[in-house]
Amino acid sequence: MLRNFLPSDQRALRLLILGGLRDRWAEAFDAKVNPDLNDFLANYVNRGAEIVVIEYNNEIIAAGILVADDRGTGRIVRMSVTGAHRRQGLARSVVEELIRLARRRNMSEVRVLTDTPWTSAIELYRSCGFTEVGSDGADTHFVMQL
Repeated sequence: MLRNFLPSDQRALRLLILGGLRDRWAEAFDAKVNPDLNDFLANYVNRGAEIVVIEYNNEIIAAGILVADDRGTGRIVRMSVTGAHRRQGLARSVVEELIRLARRRNMSEVRVLTDTPWTSAIELYRSCGFTEVGSDGADTHFVMQL
């Protein structure tokens, strides 16, 4: 079930995102460099962001956040899907919902940044219609005009 974030999702969402980061970074992972994950209400929702989650069997298995900036554009951040549920179209569903929310909020574009070595994320954003606008070897930047 795709739905909006609830305050009661705080712990599960934090664990989901940290798990995804741990999968990507392995031994280099350090949860302390992600203090924003300690309070999604204060750091995202109360600042105008939209958070969507996918819940399955009472477990949060996918999520993403749409952050609005002051120029009428949005950024997708903190996309994550549990390892056991990857490659099933869940990330695409989250991205499509975040784009729908951006359109509803009359945003002119949505941006996303991902680490260049994360080829599955790069493939996801390309397949969702994002255009690559830059890469510095470490990060790849995408944009979608709405």
